[in-house]
Amino acid sequence: MLTKAEARKVMLAIPGTDERLWFNQPSVFIHDRFLAKTHHKEDAVTLQVGSMEMRDMMLEAEPRLFYITDHYRKFPFVLVRLSVLTKKALKDMLVGRAALLATMPPIKRRPKKDAKKKLATKNPPTRAKKN
Repeated sequence: MLTKAEARKVMLAIPGTDERLWFNQPSVFIHDRFLAKTHHKEDAVTLQVGSMEMRDMMLEAEPRLFYITDHYRKFPFVLVRLSVLTKKALKDMLVGRAALLATMPPIKRRPKKDAKKKLATKNPPTRAKKN
């Protein structure tokens, strides 16, 4: 059994991870991709998995450990019960997922709107002079 604080410590102990807000909730990222977070309502860790098929296999194989709420029905995420989870099991899951994420190409992000505005005020467009 883990507490949310213990689970967060395990998540942040994975090399290369950092914590930032995602949907206004503290979340752990690696290689600029979501890895996991402690759920803000449930006593669980939210973990993204590789596919819906993988998620369904995990739910079927370990129903005491994994579950989902209606919110996650259409997404490749599982909730992992803290009451059943051990530090070693969480670490193993995260290390496996982190290794997979490390092989994926970097995410190309668009600049935020505010950044575009700041850039435009610093470098106003120039017009060519007519002769």
